[in-house]
Amino acid sequence: MKIRTKLLSCFAFIIVLMAVLGYFAWDHTNNTRAAYTEMLQDNAVQLQLREFQYKIVGISNDERGYLLTKEQTYLDEIAAKDKEAREIMNAMLLNPTLTDENRKQIEQLKTDYDPFFADSVKARALMAQGKVQEAYALHFGDERDARKSMDTLNSQMITSISQELDGDKKQREKEADMQNMIMAFLVGTALLLAAILGILLTRSIVKPLKVINRQLHGIAEGRGDLSTELTIRSKGELADLATAFNKMLANLRTILTKAVSTANQVAGSSEQLSASAEQTTRATEHIVEATQFISVRADQEQEQLEEAIRAIKQMSEDISGVSTGNGEVAKLASSASDASKQGAISVNEMLHEMETIHHTVRETTEVMQLLERQSQQIGGITEMITEVANRTNLLALNASIEASRAGEHGRGFAVVALEIRKLAEQSKLSAQQITELIEDVRLRVSQAAAGMTTVSAQAASGLVRTKQANHMFQSIEASIEAVSTQVSDISQTTSELSESGRRVVGMAQSVAEASNQVAASCQNNSAATEEQLATMEEISSSTMELRRLAEDLNEMLQGFKLN
Repeated sequence: MKIRTKLLSCFAFIIVLMAVLGYFAWDHTNNTRAAYTEMLQDNAVQLQLREFQYKIVGISNDERGYLLTKEQTYLDEIAAKDKEAREIMNAMLLNPTLTDENRKQIEQLKTDYDPFFADSVKARALMAQGKVQEAYALHFGDERDARKSMDTLNSQMITSISQELDGDKKQREKEADMQNMIMAFLVGTALLLAAILGILLTRSIVKPLKVINRQLHGIAEGRGDLSTELTIRSKGELADLATAFNKMLANLRTILTKAVSTANQVAGSSEQLSASAEQTTRATEHIVEATQFISVRADQEQEQLEEAIRAIKQMSEDISGVSTGNGEVAKLASSASDASKQGAISVNEMLHEMETIHHTVRETTEVMQLLERQSQQIGGITEMITEVANRTNLLALNASIEASRAGEHGRGFAVVALEIRKLAEQSKLSAQQITELIEDVRLRVSQAAAGMTTVSAQAASGLVRTKQANHMFQSIEASIEAVSTQVSDISQTTSELSESGRRVVGMAQSVAEASNQVAASCQNNSAATEEQLATMEEISSSTMELRRLAEDLNEMLQGFKLN
């Protein structure tokens, strides 16, 4: 049987086991869900019975509250609880899990409720008519008996449903334990069968592979028997693998036989090549010695020629430096001329600005003096305000004294006098603050006026100095123009000398390049011969290594059994 068929059969068996286990688990889950739903519905009936009992008690309590207080809110509460109680009874009758006995009991409960509520309505009507004793008698008599009867029936139903729920719970627990045991048995059986099937399948695949693996390890370690072929009794992929392995052994025997013959030929050829390489090496050494002698002589001549070129270059650089320096001087002279012109323009502009500043400072000084006079006038005004505030304060004090003498009739006048005194004191305080501010302003204005006087004097002095600087810039501009003309003549002469020096350097460099080419040719020849010598040495070393490898290959091939 093929491995694919074995694996598919194993997978199919496992899938069938999983399907059986899945179906059993699904059925177990459905049964549990149905039982749980039924228990929830029974529990819901029990809760509804308790809620119905609470509604009856609530109706009785609200009715008692109405009989005591006659408040309308109790009637509203009774109507709401009556509606909810009837809805609860109707909902219980719609529950599909009710037994016939429970359904009859709920219908009986519904039948008993109508007389109870009718007595409640009648008792409230009697109270509304003023028949208090009759209303109390009905409430605590027939109506109370009807409620007690419903409470008894309700309690019996709750107890019955609780017992039924306990029985169902125990039955479901037993069924769950049994289903869990069956599930555990099925899972254990499935695992055991899967393990047995896996072991059998593994042995049928691994056993032939171990035979092939043992043979391959022998070949990999260089001690394999290539004359023995594999024999696999089973059919399928392993038999095909054994056939392919036997073909590989046959091809490997052929390759190794040819490798032995080739290794012997390589060993002989390497000995001949080694002898030829030694002869070539000796001839190359003579060529290297001659080339090195020529290269040394060329290097000496090259050094002398380079020394001459450096001297010529130094002379040319000195001339170029002079020419460059003259050019820089000419540029500096031109820049100085431009700067002097720009300076003259700036001095003229500064002269106009200084005149403007001098005029502005004079006007500012006059404004400062006017401000000082006005601050003195404000000071006089604040003194007058202070005097008025003092007099007002004195008058208010006299008015307060007169008001106190007047007694009760002068109380209002005393309050007004007190307010006037406060205003007078505030006016006096404000006048003092204004006086302090005016004195501070007068001090600062005096300082500013003194500073402006100093600035005015300095501006006049700066104006005179600016006029002198203007005359000096005009003299500097004339001198710089004369220097610029002389520097231009010197720069032209040094440029001609620099050009001649560059020509000499060019000719010297041409001679040096020719000498460099000769030296480079000698060095290249020397390097080529040395490289050839190194190559021959490598060839000799390689032939020795090749011979050693051929011997090692023969030793390795002797480890295989070919026949």
